[in-house]
Formats: sequence, structure tokens, C-alpha cells
Amino acid sequence: MPLRSDWSSATCPIARSADVLADPWVLLILRELFSGRTRFDELRDATGAADSVLARRLTAMTEAALVERVEPGAARSPYRLTAAGRETLPILHAYARFSRATDPDGPWGLTVSCARCGEVALSADWCSRCDASLDADTTLWARRSMGDVPFSLAGDRA
Repeated sequence: MPLRSDWSSATCPIARSADVLADPWVLLILRELFSGRTRFDELRDATGAADSVLARRLTAMTEAALVERVEPGAARSPYRLTAAGRETLPILHAYARFSRATDPDGPWGLTVSCARCGEVALSADWCSRCDASLDADTTLWARRSMGDVPFSLAGDRA
């Protein structure tokens, strides 16, 4: 018996997206890729995933065109987000906003801000002050667990 349903051929776009993105490991891997971690060992250490779990998820994410290898076929080649992978950023922002809503004073919060003006985001994908979209190039994250020091998602990407 399968552990979950296969929605890859569903006609509903939410079901089809959930088929790829509803896995918690995928969300954590995406978080780390947006944070600038691109190598297998960095992703493993940051997520706590076992090698076999991480390898399976990265293979599935590659097949779903969320990530690609910087040097395809090369051993130990880093991963990078594709255009489709970068489109998942508002989903991660929505999770971060939900976490703050359910535990506003919790120690593990993630603040999402606009890199252009510094405004804390009130939505998952738009800056209310600049009236512009929040994407990987225009977003700052600050994790309470890291002392609320903002860091850019644009960083040093391959």
C-alpha cells in the first residue's frame, strides 16, 4: 500500500502541485537552497535528512524541474534552483507567515522583508510599501534562531 496518493495526473492544479511540494523534506530543501546552501553535504547537514532521503528528494525535485545540477553528470556538483524552483518562494513565505501567526513569540520565527526598503512583508509575495513583488532577488530573511540578522536570498548563486 502506498504511503500517499499520486496526484501527478490530477486535473486540479493544487493537487498536481501538492504531488511535488507537499513533502516536508522538499520544503526544507527549498528553504536551504534559497538560503544559499547548494551542495549535498550542506543540504544534509542543514535539514538533518539521511543521505538516502536527501538523494531521493533531490532526484524527485530534479525530475520535477525544481532544481538542476550546476554541472550535470559531474560527481558532487552543486544544485541550483530552476525558474520553477524560484517560483516556490511565496509558498515558503506563506509557511513563515503562518508560523508567526500561530506562535508570534516563538524562538524559531522567520521574518520576511523587502530588500529594497526594509519593510517586513505583510503578504507572501508583495511589498506593501514598495508596491513590488518579493522574489529571491528582492527578499531578506532573518531567522530568530540566527539572531534576527537579515540575509539576502540573492546571495552568491551559480
